[in-house]
Amino acid sequence: MTQPVVDVVAGRARGRSRRRWWVHLALIVTVAVSLALEPVLALHIALGLLFVGFVVVHLVQRRRVSTALLRRLRHPRSLPTPGGRLAMADAALGALTLVMLGSGLWDWASGHPTRIRWHAITGVVLAGFLLVHTLRRRGRLRSSRVS
Repeated sequence: MTQPVVDVVAGRARGRSRRRWWVHLALIVTVAVSLALEPVLALHIALGLLFVGFVVVHLVQRRRVSTALLRRLRHPRSLPTPGGRLAMADAALGALTLVMLGSGLWDWASGHPTRIRWHAITGVVLAGFLLVHTLRRRGRLRSSRVS
């Protein structure tokens, strides 16, 4: 006996939602543990790179939304709208993540922090931004169905 199509589609949606929840959880855990273990440089680096990897997975999971938000950034009139503000927030998160990765790699490669502590400054700004980002979406983190 075959399953009705509705049950199969609902099961796939639940599976995607569950995978998105695991990625959300991995993002939260890697950031929190990386910050807590900042003095243990090897773990901090490994968790930071793992976080960046999960950011890529997160963006792939929501590729249609990310593409639509990128399109909004090209039209200044749309920026004051809720979708435009979300596009700017996503762009800021992406830029901060890239600056965080680049400045961390620079500090690591040079063997010491730069005079202007770009990695530390970016880390504080990114952590604050991620905290607000997560708290505003906490009700949707487990049941997200964006693709």
